[in-house]
Amino acid sequence: MITGYSDKLSVRPNEVISFMVSTDAPTFDLSFVNLKCGDPELLETIIPMPSSGEYQGRNQELQIGSYCSVEGWDSQSLTGDFTIGVWIFPTFKKTENQPVLSDRDVDGNGFEIGLTKNGKPYFMLGKIRVVSKVALPIYRWYHLTVRLRNNSLELRAKSHFRDLSCFDDKTFCLQTVEAIPSSNNLFFAINKISNDHFNGKISDPCIFDVWLDDKECNLLENDISGEKIMKSAKFAWDFGRDISTQTVKDMTGKGNHGMLSQLPVRSVTGPHWFGNSDNPLDNLRSYAAIHFHEDSLSNAEWSPDLSMKIPKQWKSGVYAAKLVVDNQVDYLPFAVLPSKGTSSADVAYLLPTFTYLAYANEMQEGKGLNSLYDRYLDGAGVPLTSLLQPLLNIRPQKGLLLNKDGKAFSRNLNADLSMLHWLTEMNIKFDVLSDHDLHREGEELLSQYKVVATGSHPEYASSRMLDGIESFLKSGGNLMYLGGNGFYWVTDLSGDEKTIEVRRPNGTRPWTSEPGEGRHQFSGEIGGLWRERGRPPQKLTGVGFTAQGWTEDDRCGPAQPYIQSNARDDDRVADLYKGINKGELIGDFESLGLGRGAAGDEVDRVDPKLGTPHQAIILGSAIGFSTEYHQAIEEICQINRDCLKQDDANIRADLVWFDTLFGGAVFSAGSINWISCLTYNNCQNTVSTLTYNALIRMLKDNK
Repeated sequence: MITGYSDKLSVRPNEVISFMVSTDAPTFDLSFVNLKCGDPELLETIIPMPSSGEYQGRNQELQIGSYCSVEGWDSQSLTGDFTIGVWIFPTFKKTENQPVLSDRDVDGNGFEIGLTKNGKPYFMLGKIRVVSKVALPIYRWYHLTVRLRNNSLELRAKSHFRDLSCFDDKTFCLQTVEAIPSSNNLFFAINKISNDHFNGKISDPCIFDVWLDDKECNLLENDISGEKIMKSAKFAWDFGRDISTQTVKDMTGKGNHGMLSQLPVRSVTGPHWFGNSDNPLDNLRSYAAIHFHEDSLSNAEWSPDLSMKIPKQWKSGVYAAKLVVDNQVDYLPFAVLPSKGTSSADVAYLLPTFTYLAYANEMQEGKGLNSLYDRYLDGAGVPLTSLLQPLLNIRPQKGLLLNKDGKAFSRNLNADLSMLHWLTEMNIKFDVLSDHDLHREGEELLSQYKVVATGSHPEYASSRMLDGIESFLKSGGNLMYLGGNGFYWVTDLSGDEKTIEVRRPNGTRPWTSEPGEGRHQFSGEIGGLWRERGRPPQKLTGVGFTAQGWTEDDRCGPAQPYIQSNARDDDRVADLYKGINKGELIGDFESLGLGRGAAGDEVDRVDPKLGTPHQAIILGSAIGFSTEYHQAIEEICQINRDCLKQDDANIRADLVWFDTLFGGAVFSAGSINWISCLTYNNCQNTVSTLTYNALIRMLKDNK
């Protein structure tokens, strides 16, 4: 076994990139290759480097599970009378304990409050252990309170006042309590000694160095503002503050802040949310909760095996660190851009690295290796994914996705490499860019080029990316949208540029965000579809997502060719059909695994109501898709017989061209499968011809 990851997906000359490797073999070979094509065969060129050679192998484990730690906390608070309070929302039944708050050390000193393997609340202090008689049903808010006075210990679990189950359980312990302060930090959602994790939401943890009476405990449970009693605590943390950060704020003003690890989910509703707003900024206390998962992962925390500066002589392209052990090979791909502020060509190929991350590790085994299409162990959708982990399906080879006949086909990076091969074969010079760079630099990144071409599936886009492309077009630039289902999901990038975030309150989606949890924690932006934010892709590219061909067992229906429109007789676009016979189907041949046709997988269509420019010209359309293809959810308003019919005119893919008012143009393919047809028959085919004609016309403008 051998695998690894890099700390960047794109890099410029003279910038440093690091590679982390894990293997059970004693040694492994590392070399560098320039990737030219992924399918139908892998084409690579070895790049001689002094750093290539044999490396010592080591097995590195994933550091899985989110939690919070408070360093240097004063555990002396629990040596006399005390009160502990915390809200919990358990979401997963386990066969192990689920610690909520713990500072237990290796000697068993300190305290811990949590749920047993049967879901019963428990409290431990030194050798004393108190367990509630009743297990807590999951998916409900409960307030746990522990009080000690004169060696009388009470554990209470009480349901939320809006929960009609009216759960209220008290357990007592009259043993003599001898508390020895812990030498450990205080942790939320984990016991660092046993590595047991809590799955669910936690809110308002607080510790008092006094015994609170019943009236004060009731005030504590209902301290919606946090001002009535929580600020009088010895320790108290407000999870609603600084949601965009990995810091948990101490609300007492004493500076006992906590630090989050492995990116738990913030911007989630807490016990004080009553549905009045979906914006944390309206009421931070409504969102004073954090959702922890034992299988979340934002940083594998592996040690680097190699850090290297990219040589100045490397041309822009897609490269990879190639790892070899015996007959096992793995690739760690990354893009190399030209030096900042420069370009080596008029054409830029924009790799959809946000989409790569969103699908990273989809259908892969391994706890913690979650894509944005997965759910955590507790059933919650995964809204965060990081590049600081093995990305097992971002590789220059066929993945696990299958067509209806059970054969693997190209998608994402593997398909997008076909575009590099096509550009090379057609003698078109190009630079490679990435979503991460566009998010960071905006129009400045694109301004060096006449033409920017997208990959096959630029589904995930940030507001900065859309702004950059729009500004590029308004400056006279040209856009080739060579994919399908593009510019669809509102996407955020973390401040360190390692993690993307996607919320899914609407749209065609693998899971749905919980009520009130549709806003991003990184920026506070409204998540979901760009269409719902007034920026449907039709406004940018002329077409937008309309249908997909995926079945319930994750197999994709066959593609279809495009039928030419009457536009070939239109002088405005007649030159685009040069070399294509009148009436000839476009893409009527075998693609890279999805059958005969250039339109398939996920397809887009024109829609003037959603913003397709009035001057847009439909060059051709693909229709007659099989029964696997259905309309996107957002296209359907009612459930009836009409929404299932297969002759729906909206289930189609449109090829579009339109000139902008700024001297540039947009060419849109409207299908994920388009790029997978470019290299058929040594690039001598109708898809290649039409794409080439469109590109050459764009290059002849005066930008």
